[in-house]
Amino acid sequence: MILSKLKLENFRNHLQLEQELGLLNVIIGRNGSGKSNILEAIFVLSSCRSFREEDKKNLVNFESAFARVSSGDLEVFIQKEPMLLLRSRERGVNRKQSDYIGLLKSVVFSPETISLIGGAPKQRRRFLDLMISQGNREYLRALIGYEKVRHERNSLLQQVAEGKSKANELDFWDNELVKFGQIILFERQNAIECLNKQLDSLYRTISGKETETLSIQYENSCTGEEMRTKIEKNRQREIWAGHSLFGPHRDDLIFLLNTYNVNNYASRGETKSVVLALKIAELNYLATDQAERPILLLDDLFSEFDEIRRGHLSEIMKDFQTVITTTDRAQFSKKLLNQSLIIEMS
Repeated sequence: MILSKLKLENFRNHLQLEQELGLLNVIIGRNGSGKSNILEAIFVLSSCRSFREEDKKNLVNFESAFARVSSGDLEVFIQKEPMLLLRSRERGVNRKQSDYIGLLKSVVFSPETISLIGGAPKQRRRFLDLMISQGNREYLRALIGYEKVRHERNSLLQQVAEGKSKANELDFWDNELVKFGQIILFERQNAIECLNKQLDSLYRTISGKETETLSIQYENSCTGEEMRTKIEKNRQREIWAGHSLFGPHRDDLIFLLNTYNVNNYASRGETKSVVLALKIAELNYLATDQAERPILLLDDLFSEFDEIRRGHLSEIMKDFQTVITTTDRAQFSKKLLNQSLIIEMS
């Protein structure tokens, strides 16, 4: 899907904004002008969430009660106290999040993305979940179901520990947790296998080092087959803990460069190359066909990269609709600027 126009209402600092978009778009403005907010709005339109923070209410202008982001048949409406509505004008009905995400696919790359490698495991799970969810509705539904079940199960574990409920009441929630958890684990393993097929070649091209190897190792608290057995054998331990100790919510991704953990041994430059390779692999994973190619969102990224890595980014941008933010047009070649729709933010 190609975004040809974006309309914002009460979104961050943009009370009213209508912006035409081309295939290659460069948004230029000083810090605080709201250029990154436009990128964030596109990401919200795609995924119903921000790539910068968790609380959706903060996306609404502080003097307003609601915000709206729309483009064509897509619309996300955010109300502060507190509700998120997803609408499709084409069908004239509100849509559940599980039916909405994936209509517009997107990949965001910002300076914060580089912290994905060394950040908390939650960041890496979030990356993987969002990537898979955009192309796999069964996975997204399982993920939503799993989180609801885990929340209910954790409350019940605490009640059992306090003597307010009986342990056998956990049986139903155990089965539901395993049912959804096994789907999540299976699809995550498939996605990582797909990424690993690309990462070696991508990293070697970016780094210029023909003997380097890059891969992702999935670290899980249990496999899908083990999940039920682990939960059954550790019921009392989970009651004492008051929360679920096994399942995909505990898992992590380890990035290995020549079999060494990137987080522990790689330089800053190597880490940037790893993340760039990962993001290209994510784009390829989501680009199932020409009509469904994701939109690429680059938030002030050219300032982070040297000339060689900027060159790799420029090559990628030829194949995807791209929106870039920057404070300095001098970071871009005249050729790229001549090919771009320039959006000046005052």
